[in-house]
Amino acid sequence: MYKETFLNLIEKDKNIPFFIIEKENYSFLESHKAQMILGIEYPEGDEIINFFEFCPREWHGIFRGTFLELEQLNYGASLEQKLYYENGTYQKIEIINDKKTFIIKQQEEDLNHNVSFLKLTNHLLLKHSDDAIFIIDKNFKVLFYNNASKALGRRLLGKVEDIGSKMHYFLEKYERLKIGVHKAFNGEEFQSELSYYLHSGEQVFLKTHYQPIYLQGQEVEACLIRSKDITTRSTVEEMFSSMLEQSNIGYSIIDTDFKIVKINKYLRDLLQYSEHEIIGEKFTEFIHPSLRAHFLEEFQLILSSSEVESPHKLFIDLRSKYGTALLFEVQTRKVKISERRFAVFTTLKNVTQKEQNNQMLKEMQRLIKACGWVYDRFSKTMNVTEEVAQVIGISQEFIYKNPTALLSMCDERSYLKAKKELLKSYKTQSDFDLELLIRGKYRGEQWVRLTGRPIIRHNRVVGLYGGIQDITQQKKQLGLLERNETYIDEIQRVTHVGNWVYEPREERYYWSDHLYTLLNLDKSQGIPSTKTQLNYIDKHYRIVFREAIKRLSILHKPIDLDIKCSGQLLNVTQLEFLNIQGRAIYDQSGSLLRFVGAVTDITERKRKEELSKSKKIWLKSMINAAKDSFIAEFSGRVVNYNKGLQRLLGFSNYFDLRGKVFLDFFHERDHNRILEYRNNCRIGDVSNPSKIEVQMRKRDSSYVDVELSANLAKIQGKLYTIFNAHDITKRKEYEQGLIAKNKELKETNKELDRFLYSTTHDLKGPVTSLKGLLNLAYKEKPEEVMRVYLPMMNKNVDRVLDLIKDFGEFLRNNRQNLEPKSIDLFEELKLIIDSHQFHLSSDFVINLDISTSKRFVSDRIRLRSILTNLFTNSVKYSDAEKGYKFLNIVIKDHLNGIEIQFEDNGEGISQSDQSKVFDMFYRASEYKEGTGLGLFIVKEAVEILGGEIELNSEKGLGCNIKVYLPALNR
Repeated sequence: MYKETFLNLIEKDKNIPFFIIEKENYSFLESHKAQMILGIEYPEGDEIINFFEFCPREWHGIFRGTFLELEQLNYGASLEQKLYYENGTYQKIEIINDKKTFIIKQQEEDLNHNVSFLKLTNHLLLKHSDDAIFIIDKNFKVLFYNNASKALGRRLLGKVEDIGSKMHYFLEKYERLKIGVHKAFNGEEFQSELSYYLHSGEQVFLKTHYQPIYLQGQEVEACLIRSKDITTRSTVEEMFSSMLEQSNIGYSIIDTDFKIVKINKYLRDLLQYSEHEIIGEKFTEFIHPSLRAHFLEEFQLILSSSEVESPHKLFIDLRSKYGTALLFEVQTRKVKISERRFAVFTTLKNVTQKEQNNQMLKEMQRLIKACGWVYDRFSKTMNVTEEVAQVIGISQEFIYKNPTALLSMCDERSYLKAKKELLKSYKTQSDFDLELLIRGKYRGEQWVRLTGRPIIRHNRVVGLYGGIQDITQQKKQLGLLERNETYIDEIQRVTHVGNWVYEPREERYYWSDHLYTLLNLDKSQGIPSTKTQLNYIDKHYRIVFREAIKRLSILHKPIDLDIKCSGQLLNVTQLEFLNIQGRAIYDQSGSLLRFVGAVTDITERKRKEELSKSKKIWLKSMINAAKDSFIAEFSGRVVNYNKGLQRLLGFSNYFDLRGKVFLDFFHERDHNRILEYRNNCRIGDVSNPSKIEVQMRKRDSSYVDVELSANLAKIQGKLYTIFNAHDITKRKEYEQGLIAKNKELKETNKELDRFLYSTTHDLKGPVTSLKGLLNLAYKEKPEEVMRVYLPMMNKNVDRVLDLIKDFGEFLRNNRQNLEPKSIDLFEELKLIIDSHQFHLSSDFVINLDISTSKRFVSDRIRLRSILTNLFTNSVKYSDAEKGYKFLNIVIKDHLNGIEIQFEDNGEGISQSDQSKVFDMFYRASEYKEGTGLGLFIVKEAVEILGGEIELNSEKGLGCNIKVYLPALNR
């Protein structure tokens, strides 16, 4: 980061060469003595000039690369660069990132000798700063101080004549003040926040900045001390509001219980937690376990100390929400959050990338020391050490301007290989390690090893760096070593114990000392005969052994054979099983050189395998006896399972489930229940284990209901759990079906009760009226009965028939299954209108508008019921007082279905009745005959067909009913 120094306090000092460039179009805004930096004069005039039009071409890459890198950094950041001239000299410059501009100036170390110390001092004192400013020399003598310093001295010491004479007193009393001064004289900037007690007894908080002053060269001549009173900023909310303005640094406040009280958005985003997830949680839970004790110690120290700020810096790893570890530099200070409560205010700087860059820099330095080179992608230049230049026989200056010189010296194969690997390194940001054959002008053929890795800035490759080594001699020695040491390499590769060698040309065996020891033989007596060796092998394995030896000696096929030892060898050596290996060795021309091999004691391994095999057979038989079962270690890893479980979970490969954690087979909500159930199981109790119902996760992420039981078993001192899972999906479906049927029956019973009540109520009226008319008819004359009473009786009978017809239609709507059929809507309407033609008055006009030409797929019975009831309602409730009566029927396509509209100018329906007209037996008109079931049947049929119905009406003006019906799938 760019650090402010004394030179930055000077207002465009005439001794400082600089120039300013606008970021947007790289145009010159302002400059002073720019020729001292660029080596050329800045063009005169008011015309806006682009910087790169007159900047030397060889520096374009340096400036463009630096500008791109600075744009990724914060404002105020700076980078240093070297500008090389044609004569080989260079000068250092500093490029600073401002909000809208780049500031380029000579580096401060080249300017210090031109700036007088007195000039700097007077400039500072004339600023009339509210901060207390002191300048002291190496003997701690105060050279200058301002008016704010005098005021601070009076507050701390009372009446004082010369505040400068008290500096030694302050240095002796306050250790942190002495540390800051010493750090400044060592060339470091330092900052601290301490509490002081005033002469009046009150406590004050001061923030102090210590800064070195350079006069000439690199030597520090004086120290600037600047103190600021921050007492009024000590409350939690004021401090935190100040903190939030610096959003590129993490801040948090932690109370004495280690719980997080406040945390800013920058730190929350880094850790990927929302505010409600992290506030109130213990800060130590996010710290790496190995660093918690150290942080707690520092935490207690700052709380118990009288100092406001801790003198120590901590580096801790914090864990993000998704497990990523981030490295932070932590500073702590004590704050007061209430009258009696304190907390710790922590500043956390994310140094993860910085640490990674440091590691890369160390690696780069290591490579350069070994013979290093660095390639700048933007300037297309390559810097190499003198050693590299000597290795390839080309000067450093030539390589700097011609980075491809090394590749041009490679043979065709090496050139193509290097080009491919370098392009791969750029694309994948990966390291490379190449062995290249080059042909120099003076050295002839030469082998070099080129190693390197990309330089990455902001996820972009900006260059490469690495090392070059001359490996010509190593290549020659390696070839010789590979030829001469074939015998040793093969022996070491084949075995580690009991080596043997057979030389065909000598027809002689050679045994290692360990092989004699292994078989308990005396080396002085020589190698036993073939017959004796066969006696060491169990008779059942001798034929197999002979066949293996034949394959090795005749066909030269390698052998790897496990054999059982005979009783003769077992009694002497306790060897029960041996492993015999052997293979043929060839020279470069493919001719046989010798046979080599080894003999290894595998008795213990075989015994363990036999024991393990018997246990596995027992376990396998147990799990195969169950329908769906598996065995898991007590730690949770699955070691075996049967095909029933494999089919249940939808896996085809046996190894798909091996090694997984058994809890992954189950739904997350069942995990705790399963663990508690397993822990309650007893070892060996298989009599009548309890069972629990859980859900298991299948391969396609769906779930299946199972009944789970478990038993514990101890095998070779290791605890295993044997689980049996029984698929209860069908049982669950049956149970759910019963529940649904019960619910449906309850609804049906309620509907029947309501229907029977309404039916008896509506049938009772006309039947009672009919009974009354019959009683009166008995008392009247026949002609009177014919004229008056019979028409009235006929009317009541018609009403009963209408009720019975509507009841039947209602029952069909609710009981009959949907039967999708293709329907001609025009023919259906024409049939309905023709059947009611004799009930229409002569002045009733029907207008049809059917715009859909296709046949509509729906349930014919329910569609006819909808059309019939809407038609008869319009006819029945027409307004007799109106001279012109009409019914407009419109049918048109709508979405994936049709829209049916019945519009008439009949009596209409009042606003209060519109919410009730779809109820069973509700009649809006007292003067018109009807059952009150028409619109109820229409709504029921529309809902069954998955449609919607809409009613718009106004009393006396008419009625408009719209029905939307979707097309059914046949």
